[in-house]
Amino acid sequence: MPAYRESETRELSVEDSLDLLHRVRFGRIAFSRHALPTIRPVRHTVVDGCIVIPADQAMIRTLHRQVVAYEVDTIDHHTNLGRCVIITGVADTVMDEQELDHYRLYLSPEIAQDNQLIVIDPDIITGIEYVSFNGA
Repeated sequence: MPAYRESETRELSVEDSLDLLHRVRFGRIAFSRHALPTIRPVRHTVVDGCIVIPADQAMIRTLHRQVVAYEVDTIDHHTNLGRCVIITGVADTVMDEQELDHYRLYLSPEIAQDNQLIVIDPDIITGIEYVSFNGA
């Protein structure tokens, strides 16, 4: 049986939200595809304050200049406690070779090699933390 605890929600500061974004390497990107909401798990890194996502050709075609939401979390499935951050911004396809080379410096070689890149410049940053009622 899960060790579920009653919890309360607290708002995270922008700094704490960005700290979580830097520490977590996987997230979920939410976007519109064929006028329907779509969520896809992806790997990311943060470079110069932007979220950089390796993307295949289908994602590149779909996400170019689209407003998206990006979510990362550290919520424990047993206690339901942890943090969640949602970033909203415009996803932009990286086309310039120098810019691609710059971002690829921060990605592992096997990821950077076969993928194109999407960059999200954060516009809205929202973070919440689920803590137990006793603050633990």
